[in-house]
Amino acid sequence: MSDSSKYALSSKVYCGCCGAIFKRRTWNSNNPSKKVVWQCKTYVNEGKAVCDAKSVDEQILHSAFVRVFNRMYENKKEFIKTLEGNIESVLSSKVERDPLVEIGGHMQQLKSDLKELVNLKLRNQIDEIVYDEETNRLSSELNELRQQMLTLEQEKEQQAKIKERVDEIIQVLSLREDILEQFDDSLFNALVEKITILSPAHFVFTLESGMSIDEILD
Repeated sequence: MSDSSKYALSSKVYCGCCGAIFKRRTWNSNNPSKKVVWQCKTYVNEGKAVCDAKSVDEQILHSAFVRVFNRMYENKKEFIKTLEGNIESVLSSKVERDPLVEIGGHMQQLKSDLKELVNLKLRNQIDEIVYDEETNRLSSELNELRQQMLTLEQEKEQQAKIKERVDEIIQVLSLREDILEQFDDSLFNALVEKITILSPAHFVFTLESGMSIDEILD
């Protein structure tokens, strides 16, 4: 095992009890029975009374990933089909007409209306009170539309990131020519977003695509 694979789990293991991150710890570091485990940060810092999550041996987590990956690999045609179906569902969840275009058009109209109000005021063709009320109303609508546009742009960006992650997972599985014999840190980092420890025998692997896979020890 490479040195880097020892720490591949860093920032990716979470407690299913309290939600805190798991930290890497070495037991009996000065003798031959040295053992590397992952423990809940809350348990370590605040004790069993706050969170009683049990520690998990690093080797068990490594082996669990190997089994999860090999299940994915052995059923990769169906797995890839599921991934493609999931991303297609995400990308087609919005209305057919791009709402960004519609909002952009509405914003341009509001800006035009505001400009027209200014022109009317300059020509003294509008009452001061009416001018203020209309300016406030149009400005409020414009700000609301700006926020809607920002939200939609963030959603589009998030969709693009999810698609990119799914494509990467599909590529990894497609190029792989054999099952995994031992833990591979680069493969783990490419595929797994996080592991949630529900118990020392039940882990949930959340892939970078958002899909979750349970691994329950016999």
